Amino acid sequence: MIGPRLRLFIVLAVVLLWTIGNLLLYRYTIMPGTGIRYLLVPWVLLAVLVLAGVNYVQISFGLPNQKSALNYFLACMFGMQIPALVINDGKAQTDSGQEHLILKIGGPGFLVIQTGNVVLLEDLSGKVRVVGAGRHFISRSESIKEIASLEERFAHIEQLSATTKDGIEIVVRDIRYRYRLCGDLNTNSDSGHQSDNRFSFSEEAVIQMTYNRTLAQNGIGTWHMGVNQVVEAVITDYIRQHPVDSVTAPQTQDIDARGDIYRELHSQSGRNRFRDKGAELIWIDIGHFETPEKSVIEQRVNTWQARWLGNADVVRASGEAQRTASQELGRAEAQAEMLKNIVQSLETVGEPGESRQQNMRALYLARIAQLLDAMSTQPFYPEDNSPAKE
Repeated sequence: MIGPRLRLFIVLAVVLLWTIGNLLLYRYTIMPGTGIRYLLVPWVLLAVLVLAGVNYVQISFGLPNQKSALNYFLACMFGMQIPALVINDGKAQTDSGQEHLILKIGGPGFLVIQTGNVVLLEDLSGKVRVVGAGRHFISRSESIKEIASLEERFAHIEQLSATTKDGIEIVVRDIRYRYRLCGDLNTNSDSGHQSDNRFSFSEEAVIQMTYNRTLAQNGIGTWHMGVNQVVEAVITDYIRQHPVDSVTAPQTQDIDARGDIYRELHSQSGRNRFRDKGAELIWIDIGHFETPEKSVIEQRVNTWQARWLGNADVVRASGEAQRTASQELGRAEAQAEMLKNIVQSLETVGEPGESRQQNMRALYLARIAQLLDAMSTQPFYPEDNSPAKE
């Protein structure tokens, strides 16, 4: 392929040879005059060809003026007026209200990429080239496909909803996380730790970021939308696989919904899902869970109330049982003491010098007194099981 410098040399050589040949050889012809008009032929022809090429470029690419078309024509044909584009902060630095030739058409041109930025170039055959910080030349067959920043990005999901395994809707609010373009796979191990070089990047990650995108309602979604979908999918999948109580109100310390979701996001499978989008998750706050249905909240309060009341009843019944047992034990001990006294009294009946009849009467009176004392400790209710009325 002939280079632009060689093309310029050939054109100038042809024009000069025509001019010199005309000056030296015209005098030997039979044509009248000095042949000055023939000297203008190559220059006029060259101007016509350049003007036709400029018009073609302007019409083909829809450029706003012929000056831009002329600059592009000279850059392509003769390597003159080659434009340069500065890339910084994840975007092209251009004058306000003007569209740069490299952004509009592509090469030839120079890309001056500042540190912390990366650019993906695509040629007419579909081949891609990823370039980082530095000054890079792009050929006329290449164009800019994607510009990305290597800085960390912050994202916020205001809310998302999902249905639990038992059919209850849960709303997750205020999810916040930070992510970046996936670092160099040679320096970013599977342990989940970041590379020490914060501006390292993987060419594969740049390609995934550019081409592995989902279709949205208004066209191809952005890279941020793809990363957002991964975060939402991990959280909603966990909610769909568990009942509402294990997500919002676990009964034991072994169940930790937030911890399980966090570990899933940073697991090997979770990192692979982010790498498919060319991203690397750095930090995440899962937010808080809510159940918008009031019946669920009321049922949960009623359940907690029944549980606490049941526990209170158990404690109260245990106290009552202990009190009754103590009373029965005391009553049994008193009866045993009473029987002991009766036995001792019977043993003394009939001793010499005492009247047997008086002893028996005293024994009966003592027994009746003990029975009356025992009956006085029992509550008295009429037959209708209600307190006696006056």
